[in-house]
Amino acid sequence: MTNKLRAIVLMLAASFCVTSIDGRGQRPAPSPSRYAYVLKFDVKALPKGVTIREVTDKLGTRHFITNTSDVPLIINERFQGNRIVSGVKLVSGKVCHYCPDGVPMAGKRHLKGWQAPFGDIKQTLITLPRPPARIYQGRKPGLSKEIPKPESFSIKAKFNGKSYEIKGMIHYKLNPAYDKQVD
Repeated sequence: MTNKLRAIVLMLAASFCVTSIDGRGQRPAPSPSRYAYVLKFDVKALPKGVTIREVTDKLGTRHFITNTSDVPLIINERFQGNRIVSGVKLVSGKVCHYCPDGVPMAGKRHLKGWQAPFGDIKQTLITLPRPPARIYQGRKPGLSKEIPKPESFSIKAKFNGKSYEIKGMIHYKLNPAYDKQVD
């Protein structure tokens, strides 16, 4: 399996949400927002060896982050109490995920901690922790076609064990799906 295929499998596995067969837990999709947005990262302020690349295709626009330096960059770190339960570490051109309970592997021990269960993947998706507030506010009916001004954002990270922020700007645009919705 190629690294590109592994990366796609990892992204799909991370994005699936399991719902019960009898329909419990399913919610209708929210109405479309008046706004869509594009992220523009401040790539000049990134540490040496860290790059963010934008990919636009029929699936939309996505951003991938890579760290080729030997200084670890950790993103998406989550804690329960004082215990780390998930995160993504990028270091020396590899992506590792934090596995608190280990990674099940046929014929092997469950390895706990920072692991690369899908092999050597060089980059991972980087997204905002949640959509901007304007997206939620933009779901009201009857909004004008005025585009909000760009807003700054930051994504919390750790670089070399110290707090770090990946910064950029959110640029809004009109979402054509908003005008197509049935009131």
